[in-house]
Amino acid sequence: MYKHLFFDDQRLFVRQGLHREYGVPEQVGTFQDPNLTSPYGWCYALRGLDGNIHLLYNGFVWDENHNAIHGFGAAISEDGIHFQPRNTAQASGFDNPLVPNQILPPSPQGSEIAVVLEDPQASPEERYKMLFCDNAKLQAESRIQDRVLTSPDLFRWHPKEGACWNPVGTEPITGAFYNPAAKAFTILTRPDWGQRRVAITDTSDWMHFSPLELCLQCDSLDEPLAEVYGMPAMEYDGWFIGFPLLFSGFPQGIFNKYSSGEMRVQLAYSLNGHHWQRSLHVPFLEGDMLPDGPWKMTFISSVLREKSGSLLLYVCASHKQHGTPPAQMIGNAAIQILRLRQDGFIRLVTHGDTPGVLALRDTLWKGGPLRINLQAKHATCAIYEYNTNGEKAWLSHEDCIPFQGDSTQWTPQWRKGSLDELQGKLLNIEVRLQNGALYSIAYDGTPMMFAQALRYHRFGTC
Repeated sequence: MYKHLFFDDQRLFVRQGLHREYGVPEQVGTFQDPNLTSPYGWCYALRGLDGNIHLLYNGFVWDENHNAIHGFGAAISEDGIHFQPRNTAQASGFDNPLVPNQILPPSPQGSEIAVVLEDPQASPEERYKMLFCDNAKLQAESRIQDRVLTSPDLFRWHPKEGACWNPVGTEPITGAFYNPAAKAFTILTRPDWGQRRVAITDTSDWMHFSPLELCLQCDSLDEPLAEVYGMPAMEYDGWFIGFPLLFSGFPQGIFNKYSSGEMRVQLAYSLNGHHWQRSLHVPFLEGDMLPDGPWKMTFISSVLREKSGSLLLYVCASHKQHGTPPAQMIGNAAIQILRLRQDGFIRLVTHGDTPGVLALRDTLWKGGPLRINLQAKHATCAIYEYNTNGEKAWLSHEDCIPFQGDSTQWTPQWRKGSLDELQGKLLNIEVRLQNGALYSIAYDGTPMMFAQALRYHRFGTC
């Protein structure tokens, strides 16, 4: 199944009367742990083997001397929206836990979880992987140890001896996902401590990691001195979607950029998980978009796909700016949960009553249904024969049964003929819509560019 998401126009012949904009997520939940405060952007939602949704996160707890130290909590939910702290401390083996939902020993040095993900092909004891930034030697050696921890159940964690996912040593935020294109897990990380750019490394065994290679940084279209704080990312139906966190708004001066400044989320995309480009260079999510704002810091750090196909975005948010002391974060931080429409990252939207037209480049049709994700007052679809400049329609707009409404999987039907008759043919798909938005087009087929289609047309192979 190939899915067109409209981040760019590379695979389009026609785009008329349609402008590109981000989809709009809606808030569906808020979680505030009563035992610890989680302001700084790192929470990870995973579907456990028990069928529940488990949320793991960094936060601050207070020791017996009322000092704030980094703690690590867990919560559980049936629907991924309504969470309760999970009593993990006893099962995790802590004799005197600071909080009942503790999953790791607290860290006076400020160590942090970088990312948590599932590795279904691993042994049961190592099914879940945690990339951990250990600051135990930071003061003595000015270096962070980036370790790998493993777990069978998301609350018992053990170091994977000898595994180091970033040999230079850096801090969160990190992205990690299985990459079918590379047949390995891909990790998106800062190249070094305090270097706010994105580099990439791959691993197939969690012991050996490819050399770090820079893949994304801010450019001349960004605000002055802006930095990419990190980029959580995911594999999505043959695409790779990233959430670059843009840090800006701090005073200019010759000093470390730590105190003050705000965080906004943009979108990036990749076709292979290695080479990335940003989309609209404007916020996909910022604090003013959330209720009870403004939230000065907003981090999308985890995404979970619902059974319906929609997406839950887990956002750590705080009312305070970057670098605010922990005590001032109490009551000013929350994990916000947002829902995004299936394929709703980018949409092509009509202008007023002017119809929009979109035509895809050449496609080798393999059969099965055509599925279109859209909302519209009126929409039709036509299928043109390859290499006729749109002069011959196998299936016309006039014969298409019009669509009206909102659907993530509209399957066009025609009064005369069907796509079943065109298996193995080269064709072009065109959609016309009024007062609406187009999110994606999906089908079982091979999209082709000019030379590929020409060779297939002439010789039966591309």
